[in-house]
Amino acid sequence: MKSWTKMTITVIGVSVMTVIKVAAQEQDLGAPTDGPWLFSARLGGEFSDNRDGVKNNKENNLDISLEPRVDYRFRDGERTLLDVAVMPMVKWHSNPRDASTGNGQNDTELFGTAAAELSHQLNGRTRFNMGDAITYNDDPEISNGGANVRYSNNHIWNDAHAGLDYDISEKLETGVKAAYTLKRYTDSVVADNEDEDILDGQADLKFKTGAGVNVMGLVGASKFENKAADRDRGSSVLSCGVGVEKIFNPDFIGKINAGYQHGEYNDSNLGSIDAPNGSAELTLRAASATRFRVGASYGLYAPYVRPYSIQTMTAVSGGVDHDVLSKRLMVSVNGQYGSGHYKSEGAALPGGDDNMVMVGVRGEYRLNRTWSLNAGYTFENWDSQVRESFVRNMVDVGVKAQM
Repeated sequence: MKSWTKMTITVIGVSVMTVIKVAAQEQDLGAPTDGPWLFSARLGGEFSDNRDGVKNNKENNLDISLEPRVDYRFRDGERTLLDVAVMPMVKWHSNPRDASTGNGQNDTELFGTAAAELSHQLNGRTRFNMGDAITYNDDPEISNGGANVRYSNNHIWNDAHAGLDYDISEKLETGVKAAYTLKRYTDSVVADNEDEDILDGQADLKFKTGAGVNVMGLVGASKFENKAADRDRGSSVLSCGVGVEKIFNPDFIGKINAGYQHGEYNDSNLGSIDAPNGSAELTLRAASATRFRVGASYGLYAPYVRPYSIQTMTAVSGGVDHDVLSKRLMVSVNGQYGSGHYKSEGAALPGGDDNMVMVGVRGEYRLNRTWSLNAGYTFENWDSQVRESFVRNMVDVGVKAQM
């Protein structure tokens, strides 16, 4: 019997035995602990029918991973909230990529994430928040920028953010926020063209008109840095706009923004690019058994396709969470659509459209306060004029213990 088949049977067997064991345990679904420490572990498997995201010569792969997690949570009433988490992970590949087709993979590898989030009420008018997450992995991440979708090589991803809000008066408040992401590949050949830095900053002024309606003005700037072997592929964008926010109730919020952007290429031979930009979102949070979120945006963004420098992207996303059984069974459906347009950046880079559709469904079943099972399916379809198109299906299952 092949080794990956044995491993698949092992994971299924562990899940089944877990269900049998915990079915006889108490059915209390309350919080696992009220203390500052939280311990958990997840054993799971993910199957992909297109390991490398290619159109032809597809390779199947099954990843089996074990991820213990330790969280420390500090609370000073509502004034200070601190969460720190460490998540080492052991991952086994059934079909590791060999060095002849790209950056080779080991059968078994050690990855992990360390993260921290802090929010603090400095005084009655001033609020501060910051956070950082450092991840070492080889998984493609659409949500962190489509570049990773095509390169499932080992990399470090650092995502940091900070913000400060100040109430000028009862009806007027202002805020500033910044975010910085860094990606570094361990393979030197890949790193020469794929290492990148993205810095974003924004300042806003909000006027509370009453009846849950807020009017906002904002300015922002972003900078993308990637010095490829052949040229400086960086870009920068300046933004300004206005918006309206409607708070129907604390759990139901709508927001719409519109403005203008000006982008500059680091390569002086490419000139500049201007575009309108806007976004809209509607969110229903934990007010009922069904929660949803839907959003759309248009504007200038860092590129998803190498070796381009900037894209004009239209994006739509949405999701629904529904409690089929209260506090026990939850089902989620999510979807994303993105269409990025790239202008010509020379004879070798004629430009074109890069379109993505992703849909997924996920379920989680809580057996009791300690054990839960989860499973999901994701479909991706990339249709592109500027890189290789591909379709991918992924299925994952897991069992989690939380104490």
